Amino acid sequence: MSPELRTILGALPRYAGNEVAAPMLPRHCYTSPEFFAFEREAVFGRSWVCVGRTDQLPDPGDCLAASVAGEPVIVARTRAGRLHAMGAVCQHRGHVLSCDADRPNGLLRCPLHFWTYDLDGRLVGAPRMGDMLAQLRDTVRLPPVRIEPWHGFIFVNLDPAAPPLAPSLAKVEPCWEGYEDADLVTVPPVVAATPVPWNWKVQLENFTDAYHPEFVHTGTHDFAPSVLGNDGVAFTPMQDGDNAILRSVPMLHPDGGMMREGWGAEAMFPPIGSLSAEQRARLSFAMIPPNLQLMFAPGAVSYTLLVPTAVDATFASSDRVTGGGWILPRSTVELPDFAERAAAVREGASKIWAQDIPVNNAMQAGKRSRFMPAECYGPLETTLVQFNAWLLRAYHRAAPSD
Repeated sequence: MSPELRTILGALPRYAGNEVAAPMLPRHCYTSPEFFAFEREAVFGRSWVCVGRTDQLPDPGDCLAASVAGEPVIVARTRAGRLHAMGAVCQHRGHVLSCDADRPNGLLRCPLHFWTYDLDGRLVGAPRMGDMLAQLRDTVRLPPVRIEPWHGFIFVNLDPAAPPLAPSLAKVEPCWEGYEDADLVTVPPVVAATPVPWNWKVQLENFTDAYHPEFVHTGTHDFAPSVLGNDGVAFTPMQDGDNAILRSVPMLHPDGGMMREGWGAEAMFPPIGSLSAEQRARLSFAMIPPNLQLMFAPGAVSYTLLVPTAVDATFASSDRVTGGGWILPRSTVELPDFAERAAAVREGASKIWAQDIPVNNAMQAGKRSRFMPAECYGPLETTLVQFNAWLLRAYHRAAPSD
């Protein structure tokens, strides 16, 4: 380790369990390229990372490419119909493989020497290799990567020893009740063309912070206040081993959702009849670190995927950044005016996003300052404390013991 990284790791608060308040992280955790490189392996290289939705791969031969902890990965639906994830690096000379390149017969073909793999990762062709080909076919395979579907999401994990995903997300299961009775389909998010200029943790902190909407999102978030008389934001306790952070807020009226001005009563996506009365009266925000954000609303589940590429460069794909990232009843998507409804949701989301951009920029700037405070969390920031605890658990698990 470099002296800089050793100093940052030495300054980390100790992990005392998720039931204990976790202090703010040192500012260098948001600004140091060396610490970001450590995070790539310690967090993204050992966690379940969401790369898409199963209905993006409906047919055998379909595949999608992703970057996980900086590593190229391909997820494919094999000829047998199962999902398979593998490292996307040709095992001849190391050329990165692509789902977009020429794919004869639904195979993966390296453009350098035309070595070809099936979607189980087995080598099936290697031109000009002569008598070596038979042995190569028996021994060469794209490295498999662990994969686990969860409610239609595709998660992968580079760590072969990581615990399974589903048990760690048990607290989110009640959020799904009633949704999957509605014949859901996915409108995937458009991939962002440029990264946002702040640390990936700033993005997740903004999403999970129940304190700021009252002040930052005036006019766009008033319909779903964190404080409403005797009601308000509800936090779900964080247990050791959890990989989800969950809160919910009431709406002023049931069946609200996104509209042109943000959250409001005249939701563009119709309410789902199979949901409970409580689900139709509240919004639930679930963060599955390190890269998935979920919002459960009466008419839809929306989601954001994050792909950090540098300490202050994060690709974010959702209706707030580009478009899509919706899980909807098929009946909603088939409405004759769905395109107009979707455009209105994107417009409202873009207004919320426009309010977040200067805040996130200023937060990242503050992390670079010597005047960055050490700790001052309020009761509406419970989820931030939980996120810090999750991070500290990951950091200390991966940090060298010496």
